[in-house]
Amino acid sequence: MVFPVNNIGVTKGSNIPLEPQQPLHQQAQQQLAKLQIPSFAQYRGSNSAQLNIVEFGDYQCPFCEKFFQQNEPQILQDYINNGKAKFYFLDFQFLGPDSLTLGEGAWCANEQGKYYDYHDYIYSHQGQENSGWATPDKVKALAVDISGLDATKFNSCLDSKKYESRVQQLTQYGQSLGVSGTPTIFIGNDQKGYLSAVGAQPYDVFKQIIDKQRG
Repeated sequence: MVFPVNNIGVTKGSNIPLEPQQPLHQQAQQQLAKLQIPSFAQYRGSNSAQLNIVEFGDYQCPFCEKFFQQNEPQILQDYINNGKAKFYFLDFQFLGPDSLTLGEGAWCANEQGKYYDYHDYIYSHQGQENSGWATPDKVKALAVDISGLDATKFNSCLDSKKYESRVQQLTQYGQSLGVSGTPTIFIGNDQKGYLSAVGAQPYDVFKQIIDKQRG
């Protein structure tokens, strides 16, 4: 699948962006960007919600884990579960081959309607970056504990590498939008454009942008 390339903030130089280091509080951006969410992307929230919160993340990224633990529950409570916004997680799997495997696993889980069950379970059981905790065999072992997931179907899907190109293309699409590290959060919609913030920042940083875009 070919994704549109936006000319705002395209990453230049190296083809492999570097993971940001904390602190990142100063990296909240007020730059409008155009973002087209792929039709296959899975979301949390109500279909009628007019605002989108889109995270580009790597399943190995410790700052993404921090965002998952500290910010995502608040965002779900304040905006997603009450129909004010939709939340999307899109792959920016760039930290190593295990990241690619983890991203493929998410889409294999999605075949069984378990995309966010997988997302939550992996971030709740994240290992040390590039330590070998997410080889294909270990991802299969993790997935066994996801409630309701058929392990045989999941394993077959993961072995087939059928979603390798999807994960790679989503990562490249993030680069075309100027993503240079994870997590990068885009907040907005087609009418208003999107504002972005980088890193596992204090919740108030995200709340301020969300409320601005809702206003």
